[in-house]
Amino acid sequence: MIHLSPPVPWTTAFVYALPHGVVVGCHLPSGPDPVSAEVLSRLVPAERTFAMSLRAYRQVQFVGGRLALSVAFAELGCRRAAVLSDSFGAPILPESLVGSITHKQDLAVGLVARGRVGVGVDLEDTDRVRPGVAERVLTPSELAAVKALVPSRQWVDTVVRFSVKESVYKAIHPALRRYVGFGEVEVWPGTDGCDRVEPLVPDVAAFRFEARHTWIGERVLSTVRAEPR
Repeated sequence: MIHLSPPVPWTTAFVYALPHGVVVGCHLPSGPDPVSAEVLSRLVPAERTFAMSLRAYRQVQFVGGRLALSVAFAELGCRRAAVLSDSFGAPILPESLVGSITHKQDLAVGLVARGRVGVGVDLEDTDRVRPGVAERVLTPSELAAVKALVPSRQWVDTVVRFSVKESVYKAIHPALRRYVGFGEVEVWPGTDGCDRVEPLVPDVAAFRFEARHTWIGERVLSTVRAEPR
């Protein structure tokens, strides 16, 4: 379980060393108002220039993600460097570092690790059931396993699988450079937070995956490490 600090906008919500890297949360403001000059000044110049080209929540989320990454850099003892985005929106980290970002309206989360293997992070809400999601994101085998659970567990189990799949995509995106569909992996959640990922297509099966999930209140935070076989 990850515990949050009081929700003061643009402050660090949490810092944890997890098995797949250092994960940092940044509290975001409740609205899409332009980010103040003082907050923008905390970014490095290239990030600040790009942030000023964005509007509304895109600007808020970009700035929050980079502030979270900057704390993670410091925790790892790394020099702060600009982190911009590729054409898919994924963060481009300095050589010898890998990382990933996820957002909700009130929270941005960054994950950074040393090395060249891929990592991914995702944050999802579980407080509201959304009809039709399970059928869209689960394979027939996963869907059968979810429907075998007691009704009170079905939605949470679905969200955990969905979140891990999102983290898998982020972890292998730098290598594959393509969209990875929900049906290309199966996720089997573990009661201890360690999850099994089974690739179903050849280029995804070229990776070994370690997947975990933990909780931030009623939200599930998943992280994935992907290493070429």
